[in-house]
Amino acid sequence: MDFFRRHLIPHVLARLTFSGINTRQKNSALLLHAFLLLSIMIQPFGFIETGLAAASPDPDDIRQQTDPLAPLPAARNHSNLAGNHPRPRKVRVGVYENKPKIYTSETGAAAGIFPAILDEIARKENWQVTYVSCEWSACLESLENGRIDLMPDVAFSAERDTKLDFHTEEVVSSWSAVYARSREQMSRIADLNGRRLAMLKGSIQQTMMEQMVSGFGFEVSFIEANSFEEAFLLAANGAADAVVSNHLFGDYSHRQYGLEKTSLVFSPVSLYFATAAGANPELLKAIDNNLRAMKAAPGSVYYQALQRWMEKPPRLVVPPYLLWIIGAISGLLVSACVFILLLRWRLKAGTRHLAEANEMLRASEKKFRDLFHHHAAVKFLIDPENGSIVEANEAAARFYGWPLAQLRRMRIQDINILSPEQIAAEMEKARNLQRIHFEFRHRLADDSVRDVAVFSSHIDIQGKTLLHSIIHDITAHRLLEDQLRQAQKMESVGRLAGGVAHDYNNMLSVIIGYTEMALDRTTPDDPQHDYLREVYQAARRSAGITRQLLAFARKQTVTPKALDLNETVEGMLKMLRRLIGEDIDLAWLPESGLWPVKIDPGQVDQILANLCVNARDAITDVGKVTIETHNVTFDAAYCAEHAGFVPGPFVLLAVSDDGCGMNREMLDHVFEPFFTTKGVGKGTGLGLATVYGIVKQNNGFINVYSEPGNGTTCRLYLPRHAGKADELRPESAVEIPQGNGETVLLVEDDQAIRKMTRRMLENLSYQVTEAGSPGEAMRLADERAGGIDLLITDVVMPEMNGRDLADLLHARYPDLKIVFMSGYTANVIAHRGVLDQGVNFIQKPFSQKDLAVMAGRVLALKRVPPA
Repeated sequence: MDFFRRHLIPHVLARLTFSGINTRQKNSALLLHAFLLLSIMIQPFGFIETGLAAASPDPDDIRQQTDPLAPLPAARNHSNLAGNHPRPRKVRVGVYENKPKIYTSETGAAAGIFPAILDEIARKENWQVTYVSCEWSACLESLENGRIDLMPDVAFSAERDTKLDFHTEEVVSSWSAVYARSREQMSRIADLNGRRLAMLKGSIQQTMMEQMVSGFGFEVSFIEANSFEEAFLLAANGAADAVVSNHLFGDYSHRQYGLEKTSLVFSPVSLYFATAAGANPELLKAIDNNLRAMKAAPGSVYYQALQRWMEKPPRLVVPPYLLWIIGAISGLLVSACVFILLLRWRLKAGTRHLAEANEMLRASEKKFRDLFHHHAAVKFLIDPENGSIVEANEAAARFYGWPLAQLRRMRIQDINILSPEQIAAEMEKARNLQRIHFEFRHRLADDSVRDVAVFSSHIDIQGKTLLHSIIHDITAHRLLEDQLRQAQKMESVGRLAGGVAHDYNNMLSVIIGYTEMALDRTTPDDPQHDYLREVYQAARRSAGITRQLLAFARKQTVTPKALDLNETVEGMLKMLRRLIGEDIDLAWLPESGLWPVKIDPGQVDQILANLCVNARDAITDVGKVTIETHNVTFDAAYCAEHAGFVPGPFVLLAVSDDGCGMNREMLDHVFEPFFTTKGVGKGTGLGLATVYGIVKQNNGFINVYSEPGNGTTCRLYLPRHAGKADELRPESAVEIPQGNGETVLLVEDDQAIRKMTRRMLENLSYQVTEAGSPGEAMRLADERAGGIDLLITDVVMPEMNGRDLADLLHARYPDLKIVFMSGYTANVIAHRGVLDQGVNFIQKPFSQKDLAVMAGRVLALKRVPPA
């Protein structure tokens, strides 16, 4: 019959205490009293309690507009404004969450036993009370520091008595209790040994429990919480084995956390209002006087407050005029008992089914809670109305770097770097299920920003629709996508460069060849000589641009050699100093014992020339350029954390300057061909693109670091060569060799180039037989019956490429010497630009001198006797 004692009787008596009730209200009251007495008489039939208690409302829900104990606003002025009364005394009172003694109601006002009693005292004493919300430890600190004047619900202890002042009249008594997920786990004091106990930081329960377990010699881990709710949540989530609190809060709240009350109780205490030591003694005196008066009056606010929130019935006094009703009701009991017995077995069955359903519900909730909190993926529950993070799991705390408690106080706007308007628009799409997949950038606790993919779905919890969001870190995936796009773009430009180079070099070959021959037929004092010289130099510069495009496309035809980079760079220092000018200091810092690398020496010249020119142009007046070499080795772990790096041993060639530097946007485009920060006509934009292509062609990689105003450093990493470095001999001046009437078979499908090359060879005293196709060349070779000394053939031709033609003719005429010429080899005689072993090659466009040297060198091999 606890339901009737706790809920119905106090409610009826409270209704009958109001004055001025009319006859109809009195009749209703009589019926309520009659039902009350009926409930008392049939108390042995306890099953009624089971059925009605399930439907009984919460005490906080039984509030009427005439109820003087309903929670008031946080600032309450209890002064009487009528007449000339003194100004009310302002009193600041701390409020923390410890329901039912003191807490904040849904309307934001202070509520509970202590606020109800204090409001009545304030009304009588002409106080204006301002309630200040704070956590327990912060409330005590504010009380000691004078930020609040009065603190309710303070248990007396000797230690606190040194810092605080208490009144003498006890408000209410309490004791401490232990709550756990299963009461069987903790039925004895000894069961506390080795456990994790959550409790309110700085509370009397913490002090008493520490003393008790210390006396028993138990090993107990104490987990401090900033509120009772947080402490109970720790126990509910498994972060603590049990929670210790005052029995008033625990009995009131433990079921909503899925906990059970154990048989362990200890430390009865008396609860008071308290002030800072030596402060506000008049408040304590007024509280004592009013408490004594309230306790002396059975119908006072004091007893009403205890009746409501502690659910303890006041002493029942049956009015005499109700005695006659008892006789009538007794007659009804006989017939009622028969009916009740019939219903009892049905009610038991319903109760059993309800208990089973509740147990299944608790198991389902626990399963969902465990699945959510312990899942490896980052998860949020988000309120789409305002973006509040209602819940987060442990993976979220690890990923974002904030504690779970702090994450639950944050909003998604604190993490997502989009504007509030954009976030609201995306949230609306998720709430209306217009989209379930999003990609955002989220800020972490260390201020770093990560790319994330978010998958959102709806979930209903306690009647409210939330967003269940699963978050994946896709930063590395985005980086790989950017690198792939960049590589595809560079490859496309490379294919374009290779395709253009063939035809472009053919045209330049004609221009350079005829201009050179025209220059040979004029004297320096001829007016036409200067014009022809300008045409020749412009054509040579254009050929250089084509070579740079081929270098970027990694299709430049090269002859790699094992080099000591220190020796190669030292041989270029004089030229590089002239290149950068006298106002710029050139520092050379080689590392001794440098590993060899395999690369075409001409490509090293291109790399250093391009990098030093860029460094020179970045320096305004005076400055410094530094060239250095090092041996470096990268392991897999380092490369996993540094995009673009490759494991293994490498030789580092670094060129640094202290010039103007570049920003992030420039660095993103620095290797693209024709991208330049220089003015119009001051650069082609092919310098770093050429360097990039050369490094990639030699299986290396490049890294550029720069900041505006702090200069630029280019680091090139070339693979270490296992063999020894080749000895480099300086090139001596070569005279133009002349022919001795040898027969040359010239094969070229472009008539202009074929005609120009024939004239060059004839000028060099060679006899020339020309063919416009491989088929014609085969026929002419057969007609001459092997009387051909040298085959000069283009590489890329219709019908058959130059390599296949050379193989066929060489099979027939083993003594035939062969020279290939091309502006673009297309992997016919080279692979990734590296010439095949034993191949003689001349790059278009070439000069008459280049052709003479190549033909003379190849034919000279014919006269060397065999070994």
